[in-house]
Amino acid sequence: MGKENFSFDVVIPSYRLQEQYIRPILKLEIPQGVPVHFILIADQPGIKLPEFLNEIKGDFQLTVIKNEKNEGASFSRNRGIESGSGDWIILLDDDILVAPDLLKKYAAAAKSFPEEIGFIGLVALPAVSTSFTKSIAASGAMDIFSIARHRDSFAWGATANIMFRRSAAGNIRFSPVFPKSGGGEDVDFFLKIRKANNYKNFKTVPAAVVEHPWWNNGQRDFGKPFRYGMGNSWLVQLNPEYAYRDWLNTPETILFLLIFILVIAAFQPQWLTALFLTVAGIITIEFLANLVQVQKRQKSATLIVVWYTMLIRLAQESGVLWGKLKRGRVDLIGLRFHDDGSRKKFSILRSNTYRIVKWILYPVLLFFILKYF
Repeated sequence: MGKENFSFDVVIPSYRLQEQYIRPILKLEIPQGVPVHFILIADQPGIKLPEFLNEIKGDFQLTVIKNEKNEGASFSRNRGIESGSGDWIILLDDDILVAPDLLKKYAAAAKSFPEEIGFIGLVALPAVSTSFTKSIAASGAMDIFSIARHRDSFAWGATANIMFRRSAAGNIRFSPVFPKSGGGEDVDFFLKIRKANNYKNFKTVPAAVVEHPWWNNGQRDFGKPFRYGMGNSWLVQLNPEYAYRDWLNTPETILFLLIFILVIAAFQPQWLTALFLTVAGIITIEFLANLVQVQKRQKSATLIVVWYTMLIRLAQESGVLWGKLKRGRVDLIGLRFHDDGSRKKFSILRSNTYRIVKWILYPVLLFFILKYF
């Protein structure tokens, strides 16, 4: 159970130390009677600490730590956690715009619900303004940011804006195996805390709001979902209780087809055309399946939005596949991960619009290939 008097550690790992983001965080309104310790970890060894850090004064403690080399988000967050002793730990990204009363909202939540292991705040994204940002919204890739709007509790939350109880975390820390740039480490970390506390979810607090700008100014960037996919490839390996077998996704299917093409080319070169057309057909089906799914989320989505949505999905799934192959874990291909904390195994009847369209069109493709070749 909680206690009436408690303290906050606010941990902010930062590679850039941009004043436009860091200063407002350090100027957050301090809740009455709550000692607050800001812990800023500079993860760029060559960077000069900006002068504004010396100017910031207030009713709080500020510790600035500089890593000797670029260690990445997981290491920096762990160092921040270890450098404090607050009852509650708040994790914030270094590129968010904060509401001035953020800490007061978290303090109110901690007082009202002292039995909770943590609270997930809301990470608001700006209005979509480009075809690519519309695609991100349509893909569902960033739905975790707005989970506080739609659920009373959830199994994990984005490290951009979340608070958890130090005693609930115990010795659990962010795993060093994940990429320095991030991807999957937050899922792994919070699911482990949840498991250590009898699988209790984190309560959502939609009133605790920050805004996260679009990456790359909302312009095309398929490298980021690929890198996140590489990080996410660790999840089934580190948390097998949430893993389940599923049908091969598009990158996995194309991989095995390409291997088959290389093998068959030595014996039946006349089948090469059929196999390459099969790959083209699979990508076409992928596009059509995304078209139907995107239209459900965005009624007026354009074809370029559907195209980008498909590429985002393929980039993320390809990143997951490459991460497994890079570690030689071919046995993990076809394994998926319940990031909602569910431990249900695969059901052949499990479906959605995206799957149904593919299941209908795959037999049509196979019929065409067999008929004409």
